[in-house]
Amino acid sequence: MDSVKRVPRGAWDTHYHVFENETYTFAPGRHFTPGTATLSQLQELHSSIGVDNVCITHGFAYGADCSSWLDYMRRYKGKVRGVCVLDIDGITDDTLDLYHHAGIRSVRLNFISSGAMHDLNKQMALIRREIEVGRSGPGVWNIQIQQPEMAHWPALRSIAAELSMPLVIDHFALIQGLSIFKSTSISADQLARELAGINSVGFAALLDALRDGNLYVKFSAPYRCLNDQPGYVDLETAARAMIAANPDRVLWGSDWPHTQRHHLRKGKDPTAIEPFQQIDNGAWVESLSCWMSQEQWLKMWVLNPRRLYDIYAE
Repeated sequence: MDSVKRVPRGAWDTHYHVFENETYTFAPGRHFTPGTATLSQLQELHSSIGVDNVCITHGFAYGADCSSWLDYMRRYKGKVRGVCVLDIDGITDDTLDLYHHAGIRSVRLNFISSGAMHDLNKQMALIRREIEVGRSGPGVWNIQIQQPEMAHWPALRSIAAELSMPLVIDHFALIQGLSIFKSTSISADQLARELAGINSVGFAALLDALRDGNLYVKFSAPYRCLNDQPGYVDLETAARAMIAANPDRVLWGSDWPHTQRHHLRKGKDPTAIEPFQQIDNGAWVESLSCWMSQEQWLKMWVLNPRRLYDIYAE
C-alpha cells in the first residue's frame, strides 16, 4: 500500500476547469475572474500524469451559460462527461436533453452565489429543488456540492440517503488540516473547533454516508484543505479513513488550473484577473498513491468514475 504507483490506463480526471477568456465571456455578478487556462494546456497536464478520460466541471465564473462547456466537450479527445450549472427557473426539457446527449451526467450547485456555503437549511433546500429537475431529466445524473462545514454532515447524510441520484462532495469535503492555520490569525477556540475534524461527529457522519453508498467524495484540490505542499501528508489520515469507509465511492480530480481559496477573495475586486496557484501535480499524485492499495487505486482512477458517469451504458 505504501509504494508509489503508476496511474492506470483509462484514468479519469473528474474535476477541472477550462477558461479560454478570449472566446467566452464571464457572467456578471461572479465571485472571481480567472486567468486564461486553455484546453491544450490542460491536455499537456493530462499527458504528463497519464489521464485518458475527463469529466469537465463547468466553472462558476460562467454562471449557468454552458456554451463554453459544450465547445470543450466537442474538442476533447477520449471519453468525456461533464458537470453543468443550471438556471433552475429557466431550464427546459429540450436543454436537459441536449446536455445529456452531449455527455452531462452531473449538476453542480452554486452554494457561493446563493449564500449557502455555511447555511445548512439553504443547502438542503437547494439540493431538494435540484432533485425535482433531475427526476424530470433524460437519464441518470448526480448532484455535486462543495461545502466546508463538518457539522452539517449528520443532516447531509440523511438527505443523501433519500436522494434518487448520487450526491458528490468536492475537495475531500474541505476538511481542514493543521498546516492551513499556521500562517493565519485564528483564535484558540476556533482552532480547536477546526481541528476536531476527523474526530468530530460530522466527520463520522460523512464516513457513514460513504458507507451508505449514495455519496461520492472527490480527492481533489488538497490545497484547499492544507498548506503542506507538495505531498499534503497532513491529509493522509482523513483520506485513508474515507477510502476504508468505501473505496467504491472515491474519485480523483485535478482541480486544474488551481484557482485560489475562497477566503482569500474577501475584499477584492471580483472582476480583477486572479492568478492561479502553482501546484506540483506529479508529486501530489505520487503521495496519494501511497495511501491506498493497488485495487483501491484502480477503483479511484478508472472503475468508480465509469460507474458514476454512466460509461458502462455505452
